[in-house]
Amino acid sequence: MSMVVVAGAVLECSHGGRITVGSGDARLTVDGRGAVPAGAEAGLSFASASPPCTNTAPGPKPAPCTTGAALPGGAAKNLAVGGRPVLLATANGLTTSKGGQPGTWKVADAGQTTLEAS
Repeated sequence: MSMVVVAGAVLECSHGGRITVGSGDARLTVDGRGAVPAGAEAGLSFASASPPCTNTAPGPKPAPCTTGAALPGGAAKNLAVGGRPVLLATANGLTTSKGGQPGTWKVADAGQTTLEAS
C-alpha cells in the first residue's frame, strides 16, 4: 500500500528542484484536496521550482527539468477517479530538458497521510 497523491503534493527532480502539484480531480478528495490521476504528472515543469532545478545546458545556461509520465507501478490498480488510476507516492519517472541532461523525478510528499491504495 502507498499513499494516494493529491493536489499540493511535492515532486522532486534529481537536480534538487521541488514543485507542488497544483490540482487534482475533485471527484475524489482527501482532506479537501483532489486526487491526482495517473498521467496528470506528465509535462510539469521545474522552471519555477523552489528550491530550483540545477540542471544546466552547456554554458552553463539553466535548463530545468520537465516531468515525463510515471514509470509502471506508479499508479493504483484498485482505485481510480474518472476512469483513470490514481497516482501513488511510489511513483517516479524520467525527466527531459531543453539542452540539459535527462534526469528523474519522484514524489517527495504525497500531500496527505490518510488514504492508501495499491
